[in-house]
Amino acid sequence: MDINRLHYFCTVAQAGSLSRASELLNISQPALSKAIKTLEGELKKKLIIPSGRGISITDDGKQIALKAAPLISQINDLALPNQKGPHKDSLSIATFEVFSTYFLSKVISETFSDHEVKVAELVPGPMEEAIASGLIDIGITYLPIPHKELDFLKVTSIKMGIFGKKLKFKNIPFKEVPFTAPSIPVSGTPSKAKGLDGWPDHLIPRNIKYHVAMMETALDLCRRGCCVGYFPQFVVDLHNTVCDSKYKLEALDPPKKLGKQKFDVYMIKRKSDLETSNFKKISRALRQLVS
Repeated sequence: MDINRLHYFCTVAQAGSLSRASELLNISQPALSKAIKTLEGELKKKLIIPSGRGISITDDGKQIALKAAPLISQINDLALPNQKGPHKDSLSIATFEVFSTYFLSKVISETFSDHEVKVAELVPGPMEEAIASGLIDIGITYLPIPHKELDFLKVTSIKMGIFGKKLKFKNIPFKEVPFTAPSIPVSGTPSKAKGLDGWPDHLIPRNIKYHVAMMETALDLCRRGCCVGYFPQFVVDLHNTVCDSKYKLEALDPPKKLGKQKFDVYMIKRKSDLETSNFKKISRALRQLVS
């Protein structure tokens, strides 16, 4: 997904018209219309419809704009120059919640305490665009979207699984088990995954009852016995070490069609960049994460 098209659509949604948005964006109205149609094709959702002499934003479009606005704002913030501070070294990293919340804080505190560090939570697609454009130094992902200007270096693999409250869903048929899943859509991944948890919904439909933006919300729903989730094993291990025993999560037997439950983890850098010492330090920490 091209972040510029998402930015264009958010501007249209905010302006309420194609003509006004084209003025704000300083592009022609036909080019803007074409970009929106391309985005609709990527998302497989209708975002705008004719209304009299103007347009209306569809309900799907309103939801996309609502979810995308913070992402666009964060990327715009990345483009701002860093404020001068006492640290001579700086590092910017893009990833999503699996690694930003459950991995990077430990690495930053132990390895980069003398650096000025910027962590951006970006979904696949916008993440690659931010790195390619030079706004971000390094990316971490298990849902890579190929980009001609980027190198993707596999550093490790993480085990995935279906987890829920102990014994809660043990004898329930899979098609009836309620799931929680990420609400932020993903498109363009080679695996064809549609969400940040990487579940192959196109191959194995599941009963998604709760759509949430944050993994912490998903974990809380699971420990309360409301549903199950598809999580990395290391995240659940961390969860189980800090929570009361009655809230611990256990693995459920997966559908046979799911196959191996492992995701390869990649570090991302621009092809024009060398593998810096910072890049190697993060790679080493990722390998230790699952060792």
